[in-house]
Amino acid sequence: MDEKLKNDAKKVMLVQQAGDGQLKAVTNIDKKGKIKVTDPTEQNLANLLNVNTNDSVLEAFYKKFMQEAENPSHTGLKNAVTKVFIMTEDVLNKLIKINFDPKELEKYRVDPAAELQKLQDKKQTKDQGQDGGGDTTQTIQPYDTSKIDRADLERKGIQWEAIEPHLRAMSYGHKSNKLIEMNPEMEPGGVRIPTKGRVSLAEQPDGSLRVVPHYWQEKPNLDAPFHGVMLPDDVKTNIENTRHAGKIVDLELTPGKKEACYVSRDELTNTLEYMRVADFPHKKDMKGTTLSDGDQMNIAAGGKGLLEKFVTRAGYYRDGYIQVDAANRNYEFSYDGLDRNRYAQENKEIYRQNQGEKKGEQKEVSGEKKQSDGFIHKSMGGVAVPKDAYDLWKAAEADPGKRAEVKAVYMKDMKLDGKDQPVSLWVKPNYDEGKLKFFKWNPDYVKKTAKTVKPTVESEKQHAVNTQGKTVEATKGVKEPLKPGQQQPTEAQKKKQDDSKQRQRPPAQRQSPPAKGKKTNTPKIA
Repeated sequence: MDEKLKNDAKKVMLVQQAGDGQLKAVTNIDKKGKIKVTDPTEQNLANLLNVNTNDSVLEAFYKKFMQEAENPSHTGLKNAVTKVFIMTEDVLNKLIKINFDPKELEKYRVDPAAELQKLQDKKQTKDQGQDGGGDTTQTIQPYDTSKIDRADLERKGIQWEAIEPHLRAMSYGHKSNKLIEMNPEMEPGGVRIPTKGRVSLAEQPDGSLRVVPHYWQEKPNLDAPFHGVMLPDDVKTNIENTRHAGKIVDLELTPGKKEACYVSRDELTNTLEYMRVADFPHKKDMKGTTLSDGDQMNIAAGGKGLLEKFVTRAGYYRDGYIQVDAANRNYEFSYDGLDRNRYAQENKEIYRQNQGEKKGEQKEVSGEKKQSDGFIHKSMGGVAVPKDAYDLWKAAEADPGKRAEVKAVYMKDMKLDGKDQPVSLWVKPNYDEGKLKFFKWNPDYVKKTAKTVKPTVESEKQHAVNTQGKTVEATKGVKEPLKPGQQQPTEAQKKKQDDSKQRQRPPAQRQSPPAKGKKTNTPKIA
C-alpha cells in the first residue's frame, strides 16, 4: 500500500462556489463533509488536500453535496458548491498559468454521484474480501499509471492530457468516463484517421500498461456474429431498448469453447461488450438492504432484480431495479414503474432530523464568520490604522448598534494608486457594501455641514497628477510622480525641464543685410 501511494501523484480538488461563482481549492474536509477552501495559487499548493488518500472524508463530502442537490426546495438554501473538479498538482499548475481557461477546466470536472458510487463500491469490495478472510490486495490494488507506454499512446494519437482526468477510474479497471478524441495511425508511420472513443488499461507481460481504445460507432451491428455467435432476436431487441441482453449468452471467446457471458451495449460508444458470468462479483447485500433469493437469481441470469428500501446517497429510502451492466462492469439502476412516494412518511422524518442538524451547522458557520477578519484590517497601503479607530471599526462590524459612532480617518502616505509614490486620503468603512471607501475630503464633515470640504492642496495636487493624469504649471513636464507636499520641481527635475525646453526651442534666424540702394529706417542720433 505504501508503494502504491508513493507512485500515485497527489490529486487536489477545486470547487465552484454557488454564491459568487468563484473557484476555490480545498484544503480540508471534516467528517461531516464540510470543506475549508483557499485561493488556487502556486503559493497554496502545499496546503491542499490530497484526495488520493482521503476516501472517508471524500465520501462524507459527496453525500452532503448530493443531499443538498436532491432537496433544494426543502432546504431553501443554495448549494455551497455547484461544480467539483479533481486533477493532479501538475495540471493545476498549468491551469493557473492560463488563468483557468473554462474549456480546459471543464475537462477535469467530476460527477459527485459517480465518484460517491465508486467510493462505496470500493469500500464494499474491501469489506467483502476481509469477511471472507482472503487477501484483498489483488482485488483493490490499482494499476500504477506511471507504467503507461507513452510511445504506444502517441502511435494511437491519444493525448496524455485527455486521459489524465480519467486515470483514477482506469487504474481500477474501468473505462474513461467520457469520449476522448483520438488520431491513430492506420499503419506505422502511415496516415492518421481522426476518431473518438473510450479508453481502458491493459497490463502487458513486461509489466507495462497499454491504453486500449474502444472506438465510437454510430450504432451496433447486431446482425453480425459477436464472438462467433449470432445473437437471437429477443437479445437484439433487448439491447436496442435497454442496452442489455436480458439473459446469459454463450459466446465462443476461444475457438471451440463457449462460455456464459453477460452482454451490454456501451452507452457512449455503441459497441457491444461482454463480461464472463464467472468474473462478475454478485452481491447479496447492498445499500443497506438485502436482495431476496428470487431477485438474486433473476440478476444472476442477466435479468432485473428489485432492490427494496435501499438507502440513497442522500440518506433517504427508495426502491430500484438493478441489472448487470457488462459495458461498465457494474450494476445499473433504473426506476421505471416504481412508486417514488412509497416511503414518503419515513423520508419526511429523516428530512426533519437532517434539518435539525443543518440548523446547528448554520449556527456554527455563523459563529465562524463573526470570528473572521472580515474586510477591516490593521493596515492599508502599508500604513497602520490608528488603534482607537481600528478597535471601533471592528466592534461596529460585529455590532451594528455601534456603526453610528464610526468616523473617517485621514491616512497619509498610502500606496494605493499602483505607483511607488504614496497618496493621502480619508478612509471609512461601508458596512452595507462590506468594503472600505476612500475620499478626497472628510465624509463626516461634508455630511454634517452639507458643504464640500477639499483636502489639503498638497494632497489634492498629488492625487490629481499621479492618478488622474492632470498637470500643474510649476511641475509641468516632470515625468516622475509627485511626492507628498511637493509644489515645485526639485533641482534635478528643474534641470530636466530646462533641457527639455532648450531642445524644443527653434533656432534663432539670422537677419539678412539690406540690399544695396535700399533705404533703412535707422533712427538718427540727435
